[in-house]
Order: sequence, then structure tokens, then C-alpha cells
Amino acid sequence: MRASRRLLGVGLLAAADALHAGEFSVSPIRADLRPTALSETITVTNHAKERLRVAIRLMAWSQDEQGKDVYTDSADLVYFPRQMDIDPESRKVVRVGLKSATGPVERTYRLFIEEIKDGFATSDQPVVNFNFRFGVPIFVAPQSPKDAFEVLEPDLRQGKVRLAVRNDGNQHVRLTRITVSDGKDFHQDIAGWYSLSGTQRQYTADIPAGICRNAKVLTLSVEGPELKVDRQLHVDPANCA
Repeated sequence: MRASRRLLGVGLLAAADALHAGEFSVSPIRADLRPTALSETITVTNHAKERLRVAIRLMAWSQDEQGKDVYTDSADLVYFPRQMDIDPESRKVVRVGLKSATGPVERTYRLFIEEIKDGFATSDQPVVNFNFRFGVPIFVAPQSPKDAFEVLEPDLRQGKVRLAVRNDGNQHVRLTRITVSDGKDFHQDIAGWYSLSGTQRQYTADIPAGICRNAKVLTLSVEGPELKVDRQLHVDPANCA
């Protein structure tokens, strides 16, 4: 059995201008809709020597009580086409726009752009196809944006640091990373993520037993675009692993 392509997870490269996978790319990596920008275009570029077929699907994006992403089919926005063929070394655009007026709270979506690739099999060599998929975030701005983001006090239990963040504002906050440090030899980065309006999310880090018992204070730094919040945690060795 052979595989025609490798699998790509639906991730975001927040600092990049375009997302690349294999032989096609998507740009921009997010879309922001508001009364002054009712629509947006997303360009899909085929870098391969063969024709590319992609399907486009809109899904509403929310987060559950643990801050995990939840996706449901949506028809809230206008977007077209729903499928397109792109010639080799060419590009086409997907248009997405508002269908209704903005509201008091930001609305969030992901526009999934997925490669469609037919599988062909021989009698003794079936083909397994792994298709690339991008999920482009789409944010519909609230009428009156309000920030109310809070980094709660961290705690330490059985050698694991827990830090919760809460977003009581009416628009998302994007965190790039959370850093845990003892100010000496230990330094650990945790990948950040989006905190949508009205959600709480917990980040955790395992502290090695030796580091934990010798540390007096751990500093946790929460970072994002135009955001940096520090919290200090006084270490009780009894809470180490």
C-alpha cells in the first residue's frame, strides 16, 4: 500500500502571510469583516505541475467549557465558489462576505479549504490519499469592541502548573505563547491559542521534580500581539511531584 500525500493538520501560522502545504498555499491566513469591510477575498495558489481541485466549507467556530474548539456547519456568511479547479502554477480567489449586520458580540468562523484528490487502486496496490486542509479564521467584528481579558492566578499540584485565562470581552484574544521560568536554568514555552469571547481556557506545564523542589518562585508570562502579562507562583515543595 502506498500513500499519495502526507497529512497536514488544521493549524495556523499566525506570524506568516500565507499558509503553505505541499504544493498549494492560502493567503491571507485570516479575514476580518466589519461595517467598513463587508467582504474579503482569499487566494488559493496551486504551485504544482498538475491541476488542483479544492472544496470550500464554512463552519461556525466556538469553544466549549474547557476552551476546546467546536465547529458546526454554518450558512451565516456568503461565500463562493464552493468548489474550484486551479490550473498548474495558477491561482483563484474565494470571496466571503457578510449576510447580516454585525452584533454586540464578535462572530467567529473557519473557512475550510480542502484538497480533493481521487484515489486509484490496482489489484495489489491500493492507494491511500491524505488531503491537505486549511481552516482560515474569519472574525465578524462587534459593533462596539470591548476588551476584558484576565489572566488568573496560577497554581501548582503534583508537579504540574496550571494557569487559566478568561475572556469576558466581546471579541477574541490571541495568545502566542505562555512561558514558565524559574529565573535560572528552567525555561519552558507553551504554544498559545485563541480565546474567543466568553470563554475560559487552561494551560498546563509539567515541572521536573528537581527543578520544582529547588525553585522558590516560578514566573509565568502570557504573551500575544500587544499583550504581555506576568504572574508569579511561590513554590511549596510539597506540591512538587
